[in-house]
Amino acid sequence: MSGDELEGHLSAHRDLLSHLLAKLAADPETRKVLLNWLDERANVKDTAEDPGAVTKEGFTEQQARADEFRIISQDVRRLTELDG
Repeated sequence: MSGDELEGHLSAHRDLLSHLLAKLAADPETRKVLLNWLDERANVKDTAEDPGAVTKEGFTEQQARADEFRIISQDVRRLTELDG
């Protein structure tokens, strides 16, 4: 699978997930809890005492994961604003 194909698949999953979460977050209190949960995961937390303890590859994966949570959080915010 090429990089473009993989990105297309991931984009479709992100879009589907964002729309499902936005529907689940129709209630303002549920939305607040969901967005807080997503936002907490949108930051890389390095709790290691030794800054070199996390390999660059490990950090790259953690950063990509955090970026994805940030994107989904932004999508859910946008979608709930459109519906509300």
